[in-house]
Amino acid sequence: MNLPLVSCIMPTANREKFMPFAINYFMSQNYRNKELVIVDDGKESVAHLIPEHPSIRYFYTDPIGTIGLKRNYACEKARGEIIIHLDDDDWYAQDWITQQVNYLLKSGADMCGIQHIHYYSIILGKLYTVIRQYEGGGNPMDWVAGGTLAYWKSFWEKHPFKDLQQGEDDDFIQKSGGKLLIHDYRDGFVALLHPHNTVVRSFENPKHKALKS
Repeated sequence: MNLPLVSCIMPTANREKFMPFAINYFMSQNYRNKELVIVDDGKESVAHLIPEHPSIRYFYTDPIGTIGLKRNYACEKARGEIIIHLDDDDWYAQDWITQQVNYLLKSGADMCGIQHIHYYSIILGKLYTVIRQYEGGGNPMDWVAGGTLAYWKSFWEKHPFKDLQQGEDDDFIQKSGGKLLIHDYRDGFVALLHPHNTVVRSFENPKHKALKS
């Protein structure tokens, strides 16, 4: 079976300390037909940290703007049929791409990801497992963590990301009208909490429940 080419997109800026780990998570993936598209508009290039490898493509640019615009830029450069978000500051299991591709292929969905997230706080040295709750009538089918999004490039071409610094992934999911598959491979992903996150998570938020610390 010829598996589709997967493009992992990684918008980044001023994350030199994280980059070696992020590249290692990609290179360790057991899915072979893949590429990594890194879009960097930080103050200084991190090209010296990028290994010369045919599956890694690095683009250092003038400031592009919001995360939404940077994701669009990366998607335009992507050669794959499937696009998977591989954020520069999160951890991904070695079979993460394989699992994401399988979920998309078997479900017929336009996009997929996970809702219930492991978070690791660098400052506190603690792991939290957070369950998203919907008290008050929220729709349980309209959200997955942006760092876990996977979708068909053909779907993105019809529904590019909005020019948003935060919430571009939520907008993409909720307003595109596509079929979203929420799967349960939560052990394949850990979001890292650090002082420079683009989105701040509070475990005091009543919409979330911390199960483990």
